[in-house]
Amino acid sequence: MTDPGTVILLHGFFMRPITMLPVERALRKAGFDTASPPYRSRAHAFEQIVEDLLPALRGAGKGPVHFVTHSMGGLVARALIARARPAEMGKVVMLGPPHHGSEWVDLLAAARIGGAFFGPAEEVLSLRRPERVENLMGQPDYPLGIIAGDRPYGLPFISQRIMSGPHDGAVSVASTHLEGEDDHVVLPVSHSGMMWNRTVQGQIVHFLRHGKFARTS
Repeated sequence: MTDPGTVILLHGFFMRPITMLPVERALRKAGFDTASPPYRSRAHAFEQIVEDLLPALRGAGKGPVHFVTHSMGGLVARALIARARPAEMGKVVMLGPPHHGSEWVDLLAAARIGGAFFGPAEEVLSLRRPERVENLMGQPDYPLGIIAGDRPYGLPFISQRIMSGPHDGAVSVASTHLEGEDDHVVLPVSHSGMMWNRTVQGQIVHFLRHGKFARTS
């Protein structure tokens, strides 16, 4: 029987590995090994985050190494793979990744409070991401599936004023797209609620097994 491999889970900005626990449980039930390393999204520069995660990547078990990420974790995964691609590269599923930034970050930056709240992550999550940071991530040449949400949370009437088109309250659907993606699906979930949604969990497992999301029509 083929080893399904290990899934490295990377949480989002200002979060902890526990936020990925519902997804981790679904993956383990499906037969995958998992690792959910922490990283200091608000305290460390992007380059340092990648360096700090290298031991977790090198310590992955036998079989293909997959990634499942939320929000900023998707950007971290891109840079981590570009920095130290696993010998047996698996598939990648990203939940609400701000590949092209978030309007919220630039709004707070304009109010001169973005740096105080986001720390070094401000430049990573901005719509005007520096070329230095962009170059660290490269473009995907591995199976990539992206799940976006279109149900805002918190203060949707404010989100609608600063974000155009469908969005999950923090990241627009348009921003989640990335050249080279293999599949993309939009589900009725919020940015912070994605990991707890069973449909999202099922789609993650389906992509890791088949390289595409499940379609009902």
